[in-house]
Amino acid sequence: MDWLLPIKEFVGFIFPLLERIPIVRAILGFILVFLLPGLAWTLIFFRQINVIERVALSFGLSIVVVTLSLLFTSRLFGIGITGFNSALVILAVTILPLVACYLNKLIRRSKRNNQVE
Repeated sequence: MDWLLPIKEFVGFIFPLLERIPIVRAILGFILVFLLPGLAWTLIFFRQINVIERVALSFGLSIVVVTLSLLFTSRLFGIGITGFNSALVILAVTILPLVACYLNKLIRRSKRNNQVE
């Protein structure tokens, strides 16, 4: 897996810095695991909710999505659950719904522009 080498080098540079400041690592880890994936998925599933409901739902969705995605990649692909692999899976699970939401907005915008003309 040579294509992961630049990512591993970047992470290898950042992790020692984060280990020196454990409170920053804990806060970033909490946000990455318990908040961001759920917030990204609530953009897809729940469009008409307010911020408080979105944050509350994001905690539950994050726990479910992160746990199931890590178990899925571990069992199906035989990938070990390490810190680096977990971070990659969590980032992928967070980025996928954001890309889908962005593409959905582009499609809706282009349909609206075609209807106006």
